[in-house]
Amino acid sequence: MDTSTAIKSRRSVRNYNWESLDTNLISEIVEYWLYAPSAHNQQARKYYIISKKEDRIFLSEVMEYGKMLPNAWWCILACFDKDSVRSMEFIQQDMWASIQNILLAAHEKWIWTVRLWLYPHKGPMKNISEYFNLPENISPFAIISMGIQEGELPTKNIKHEWKIEII
Repeated sequence: MDTSTAIKSRRSVRNYNWESLDTNLISEIVEYWLYAPSAHNQQARKYYIISKKEDRIFLSEVMEYGKMLPNAWWCILACFDKDSVRSMEFIQQDMWASIQNILLAAHEKWIWTVRLWLYPHKGPMKNISEYFNLPENISPFAIISMGIQEGELPTKNIKHEWKIEII
């Protein structure tokens, strides 16, 4: 799949079937976070694969919009290492660039995803840190659910027309 097709056809899919995803495939997809730009080359990103259903159920209870998480085959907990951050004002851009790489890499393999905001909501961040016993320096940022689509693919809803404006 070429890049423009991937960008235009990627969707947030919340209904998954129980088809298994290969562990090697998930490793290959997650590896793409390494290739995202990082301000000041701080590379403070850290990812955890959540494979146990009971953990995905916990996440669905903590996340306001996480009802699809128990049915996802895998979830990725995207975090950052506060000890490695040199420019806190850029950590959101660093994280979202790496998450977008993962979303597009998954889509190339016809694995469907949804990313869920977590940062800067301190309550859910604290609950997740405690539940997974994360080190003090690791801060949860977002969750990505992944799976094989169940049912009909949602329509891409582009909300506005645009034109290039040269200033």
